Amino acid sequence: MPTPETILILAAHGSSHPQARESLEGFAARVRREHPGLDVRMAYTATPRPGNHPGANSNYGLADTLAGLAGKTGLDLRVQSLHVIAGADYDRMREALEAFAAAAGARLTMCAPLLAGPQDAPAAARALAAALGEDEPGEAVVLMGHGTTHDAQDLYRVLAERLKTELPKARLGVLEAADPGDPLSIQAIARDLESCGVRSARLVPLLTVAGRHAHKDLAGDRPGSWKSVLAEHGIAGLPDLAGLLEREVFVRLWLERLRTLLGA
Repeated sequence: MPTPETILILAAHGSSHPQARESLEGFAARVRREHPGLDVRMAYTATPRPGNHPGANSNYGLADTLAGLAGKTGLDLRVQSLHVIAGADYDRMREALEAFAAAAGARLTMCAPLLAGPQDAPAAARALAAALGEDEPGEAVVLMGHGTTHDAQDLYRVLAERLKTELPKARLGVLEAADPGDPLSIQAIARDLESCGVRSARLVPLLTVAGRHAHKDLAGDRPGSWKSVLAEHGIAGLPDLAGLLEREVFVRLWLERLRTLLGA
């Protein structure tokens, strides 16, 4: 079991949206209740930039979290990633943590993101099926991932393929790094669903928490939002704006990974 000098870092991309930040802090509070006496700290890993953005106006930025540990010796750092994929955000975080641990002489143990590799897709697909339940007749589910130019973009494709078994009427796309002809684009998804005669679709964020992207880019009324693109194809978008960390099946999944991490 962890020693008294163990520090647990809960690492997430972060969000400037109040509801999303409440969800992240709520998860941290639940971890503290399950592991009383453990030093639990949050770290937002989004690249800070001016304005209303995670890490810019928060004491939870990764650099802030590590600065708070400066000067400590004999640290045993356990890091629970709350990222969806092992993409660029995760890679930057890992490199920063490895550099800090090397300089501080600390032990570092990390838990991989939800989708660290293709082998994680079946469990993620089953969890999504359990979280979303049965579809209504004639209704599809459209899941929005963030998307990336990193090679980890292929993990979305692997998950999309696996969902055909667990949730046949689900379609997975990404917000970024997909051109209109890419099956991961909302334009391709809308054309596909229209050709299948679908007239309504639940809009679900495949994001750790439902922040700005979920509320504006997925379910917003502005031109270009996923809801608006679907409407152009005669499909009504029905927002279901709970992030993965707001769905109990994924909370339990992350808590189980955390127990393994702390027992390492």
